[in-house]
Amino acid sequence: MAYLVGLLSTHPEWVRCLLESQGEHLRVPDPPQPGGWGIGFYQQGEVLRRLAPLEHTGPLDFRDLARGVRTQVLIGHIRRAGPAGPRGRNTHPFKYRDWIFAHTGDIPRLDDVRAVLLQNVPSFLERNIQGETDSEILFHMMLAHLHRLNVLDAPETPIDAACEAIRRAIREADEALASVHAAPPPFALLATNGSIMVGACRREPMFLAQFDRLVDCRDCEAGEQRSRPCEICRSDRRDLRAALLASYPPPMPPRYERLPDEALIGIKPDATVETLPFRPSAIGLR
Repeated sequence: MAYLVGLLSTHPEWVRCLLESQGEHLRVPDPPQPGGWGIGFYQQGEVLRRLAPLEHTGPLDFRDLARGVRTQVLIGHIRRAGPAGPRGRNTHPFKYRDWIFAHTGDIPRLDDVRAVLLQNVPSFLERNIQGETDSEILFHMMLAHLHRLNVLDAPETPIDAACEAIRRAIREADEALASVHAAPPPFALLATNGSIMVGACRREPMFLAQFDRLVDCRDCEAGEQRSRPCEICRSDRRDLRAALLASYPPPMPPRYERLPDEALIGIKPDATVETLPFRPSAIGLR
């Protein structure tokens, strides 16, 4: 089992508070072994990652993994390592320029379909593939479609273009598997460029929680902090919003809405959420 979390907020300080307040819900009581964990985030204009093997047993949660991070956008992933072991180059999330990507699920018969999956990936993107995972290949298939849609490096990528790139990558993977008589696999994925976030799932549990008000923060609850409110408490709260996507085994608390078995969700820079068609249209974007 892999665990996947994506969080986009309108205020960088609020990510820390949300991870604290939602920490128990995002806790992984029995992390997979051998395994690895990673978080990707944006700080001072840089795309940063923390990647590490799981070196101990016992509970693990994202509030500890993201300790000290100040960001508006974060993707986190905990996974069981594949046959190659918990190597850094195979640990999610993956990145390319401003894009961060993480994925749960497996593309079956990867050795049989690898060449087909990569046939439409430009060489400048294929050279960026560092590891052996099917997830990293799927990421670069998505990047290839962003490139074809002329938004790979766009400062403001439209939600519909990012979703179309994911649709096309999924369709290509499904068609490759059909050619070797393999069924479309279940999956969940998250992708972000630091401005927007897109989540998709198929027959894999994914939950959405939206926040439009302050939640209790453990640091602010502490007595010594009451006379020194944090930056959020000093700020104008009217536009404070956040959206959280989590691929976790059910059940989750009531405020976490389970998405349909085939779902495609876009989160805008203001943390509002848009639901889009999962399947590609007959025309798509040109």
